[in-house]
Amino acid sequence: MAIKATEDILQRDPRFANLSIAEDGKLRRMTLADHHAAVANICLSAVTPTDVAAAFDRARSAIIYAFFDYELLVGGEVLALGAFELALKHRLIGHGGATRGTLRNLVDKARKIGILPASVPNPTELPDPIEALIALRNGLAHGTSDTHEPALHGSIIYFDRSSSA
Repeated sequence: MAIKATEDILQRDPRFANLSIAEDGKLRRMTLADHHAAVANICLSAVTPTDVAAAFDRARSAIIYAFFDYELLVGGEVLALGAFELALKHRLIGHGGATRGTLRNLVDKARKIGILPASVPNPTELPDPIEALIALRNGLAHGTSDTHEPALHGSIIYFDRSSSA
């Protein structure tokens, strides 16, 4: 999608047009407030190092602004994965400084000492979620033209916010 004209910057990205919220048995169009609340409700521990929390908040901000430019979700993913890697560095070496190695090395070490769950071969079609994160990060870090279309190209995706949920 081309860069928006100035007068359109604060208009929702058209790829959000089919996203709806189920509330008390009725569907309504997702609003910026709904999107913001969903992202803002993803929180870190109170003992998270300040620089990890700042990196995570940069990711959340990019994801919130994706409401206006859906392409920002890819940037938000890169930032979120960077925050994950920084958090692993803090846990494994005590600070977020530069280290030799890769996300793969950090994950393997974290799994070995029990910070992350061990990789278990899965007989189902679902991949190990941490392996999927590494693959996503590597794809994004080495260049990709991927975007993630909301609503599966026109289907309605919604969240149940009814009082009975």
